Amino acid sequence: MGLHIYIWIILLGSITGATVYFKKGTPLFLKALPVYLLVTFLVEYIGQWMNYNGRTTVTLYNIFTTIEFVFYFWLLRFLVKGRFARQLLRHSLWAYPLLVLANKLFVQTGMQFHTITFSLGGLLIVMATIIYFFELFEMEHPVNLVREPAFWISSGLLFFYACTFPLYALINFLRDPSNIIIKNIGSIIAIVNILLYSSFIVAALCRIRIRKSLS
Repeated sequence: MGLHIYIWIILLGSITGATVYFKKGTPLFLKALPVYLLVTFLVEYIGQWMNYNGRTTVTLYNIFTTIEFVFYFWLLRFLVKGRFARQLLRHSLWAYPLLVLANKLFVQTGMQFHTITFSLGGLLIVMATIIYFFELFEMEHPVNLVREPAFWISSGLLFFYACTFPLYALINFLRDPSNIIIKNIGSIIAIVNILLYSSFIVAALCRIRIRKSLS
């Protein structure tokens, strides 16, 4: 069974992310990230196994991507400081699953991926990460971005959803996309997945200081 390379990067991200448990003062969102990545790896592995055996994975990914967005909304609440953004993300924790459910019951019913609410969730994440960068640039004190986990996480999320949001928005307007279009979109998503989870690995490791030994 051939697995996409990004699935193993997810597992690597979970393993490297676990190093934060050995460092004092690690924020809660960094501690939760390796657990989330491990769950993501298991879901992706099961999804690949189901595809290999000719089983549909729509329901699996409809459920997991909903959980995925809720997790990212929760995580981004630790990164942004503005009251409006934090309130929007807080209410999204319960409102977004309800929107997905309504979408599946009345709009994209049956064995369809929830592209409409996926696009909406991606738009919210893009907005939240842009707000984070605005707040970052307005800080009065300097920040070492190379050693800032929030910077790497926000960069990965912004790039990923800025790329995938228009793709899924396009799918919403295509009633019957050809196999070539689906294959090309899948390749693009695989590439941006690699960049996303690589940014999570950097976020976990960037706070580790390497001491140079004296010769």
